[in-house]
Amino acid sequence: MKKISLIVLTLICSVICAYAKPIEVKSPDGKNKAVIETDGKVSYSFFREGVQILTNSPLSLTVGNRIWGEDKKCEKVERKCVSELVSFIVPRKYKKTQNNYNQVLLNYKGYKIEFRVYNDGVAYRFISTAENNEPVKEEQIQYRFTQDHLSYTLLTDQLQNWFEQDYTVKNINTLPRDSFSVAPVMVKVDKYRVLLAEADLYNYAGMYLRPGEQSFNGVFAYYPDKEEPADGDNKIYAATRKDYIVPQCGKRSFPWRVTGIFDSDYDILNSELIFLLSEDVAKGADYSWIKPGKVLWDWWNDRNIYNVDFKSGINTATYLYLIDYAAKHKIEYILIDEGWSARNDLLTLNPEVDIPQICKYAATKGVGVQLWAKWVNVDRQLNEAFDQFVKWGVKGVKIDFMDRNDAKMVNFYERVAIKGSENKLLIDFHGSYPNEGMRRKYPNLMTREGVVGLEYNKWSKRATVKHDVIIPYLRMWVGPMDYTPGAMLNAHPETFYDNQREPMSQGTRSHQLAMYVVYESPLQMISDSPTKYEENQESFEFIKNTPAVWDETIPLAGEIGEFIIVARRSGNIWYIGAMNGDTPRSVDVDLSFLGQGAKKIKAHIDGVNASQQAKDFRVVESAITNHKLKIDMVRGGGYIGIIR
Repeated sequence: MKKISLIVLTLICSVICAYAKPIEVKSPDGKNKAVIETDGKVSYSFFREGVQILTNSPLSLTVGNRIWGEDKKCEKVERKCVSELVSFIVPRKYKKTQNNYNQVLLNYKGYKIEFRVYNDGVAYRFISTAENNEPVKEEQIQYRFTQDHLSYTLLTDQLQNWFEQDYTVKNINTLPRDSFSVAPVMVKVDKYRVLLAEADLYNYAGMYLRPGEQSFNGVFAYYPDKEEPADGDNKIYAATRKDYIVPQCGKRSFPWRVTGIFDSDYDILNSELIFLLSEDVAKGADYSWIKPGKVLWDWWNDRNIYNVDFKSGINTATYLYLIDYAAKHKIEYILIDEGWSARNDLLTLNPEVDIPQICKYAATKGVGVQLWAKWVNVDRQLNEAFDQFVKWGVKGVKIDFMDRNDAKMVNFYERVAIKGSENKLLIDFHGSYPNEGMRRKYPNLMTREGVVGLEYNKWSKRATVKHDVIIPYLRMWVGPMDYTPGAMLNAHPETFYDNQREPMSQGTRSHQLAMYVVYESPLQMISDSPTKYEENQESFEFIKNTPAVWDETIPLAGEIGEFIIVARRSGNIWYIGAMNGDTPRSVDVDLSFLGQGAKKIKAHIDGVNASQQAKDFRVVESAITNHKLKIDMVRGGGYIGIIR
């Protein structure tokens, strides 16, 4: 990220803490307030427009035998106000945004505790101010609510998992205490939406959240001791663990503990809080080579190409065909998934797949090639493999099956990011924990999975339309989401069935197409077979003409688990995306942001019979009058419109 203008209003007030008076800090707009207690043990409360969100929530960090955050007195309190305009190297919602917050820094012997209060949330972190060789043994994180509220969680009882659970929607006190949730978690507090997450995760374990009495409490996977293969030879899991989170504290900052707060569900779609709290890109680093775009993918459709004069499969002829198809339709990349190399050696090619020839041919067509790899191979062959990828002409790597977020695995992510940056390779993490801000320091980290996506339609019914309208409010808040849309076979629940060879999606055709506007991913997959797109060219026109990154985003309406409507701009063209859950609905949206002048919209909408036949759609063109647009959606329906 570049800082294109900077106004830092520094009001540093050094105050000796002679007595334990609560410290208050408000957001720049005055709506949010954190109240910090320092009397013996540090805790904080959080208020939104006078409504208490969190109450007396304690925090501490155990380093060696000392518990940070339990000192009787802080030595000094410093305050600072920051207002800066920042721009994105890889836009997700918009090209630039404001980074405004008020800060309080509590100084203790050997460490600090930093609080920042934003208009959309509050965050704190520990900072080690001296070299410290002792291990970090424990961190106490507790989000205490005043009542038993409704929550959205991704529950598991395994510290090693795919980070692809189903959402549980229940009151906090009814959740099983022997489980914990992948972050982020949502809690509905009165009219507000509260999201709990972390940011700036480096050399530390990722945070899970265990339900307690009207609270969520931090849980961590300790540092691995003995590791063993799992799932055949696809993965490596920790069989035993040490008694600490990281072996050395060092002189460093620790991850942010974040509470986002929003007045409505769709206000969440404006927030880049996780990104703004994370470490900035290195000064002078050159990422001008990064090229976002859409990716034609072979695996989801099982390379099910027909009406061609070659045998489709994992072979050179298939990939040359995909390159030609991508070039014809101005698709930036193809992704070659599992099978191009030996199972456990990224330097030994499948004799049926000539990667050097494929990359050379792709270059002549202006198409980039990305390769899939499992993490155990990348971990073992990182330098040799990435260097070879560059020699071949590969542009990106999709890395899979990590399924852990202990500190050792988090460090693997950074090693990949660094080596990818050096070799100008784009990175897509699958089998991954959700985003926590690393993409700010390493903009070549383009997207992540950490979500139940379209792949689940190949073997289950878990990717429901209700799920589809939960994830943009919750999972997507923390960063880009590789859901992998694009299915041309569409069905309602009563006619849907899982199929590995010729998979389908739940919801209507327009529901599927709207994902290209609603879901954020700078590498957006095009998952179905070219043959299917040839058979459905009207729908494919909308997919290929929708950008993968955005200059501006305006949420229009929505409710988590029910529906979502969002407008996004690329250049001078606006795109409207709407996705619906289980209940038919009609929504009038305000388009006054378009300004004066006549506007025309071309839209792909649910067809007259779409409530029975999910593939039914219509393409309509109309004028926009009075800055109003009526969107009608059947159950599981959708809408995508392009305004020129």
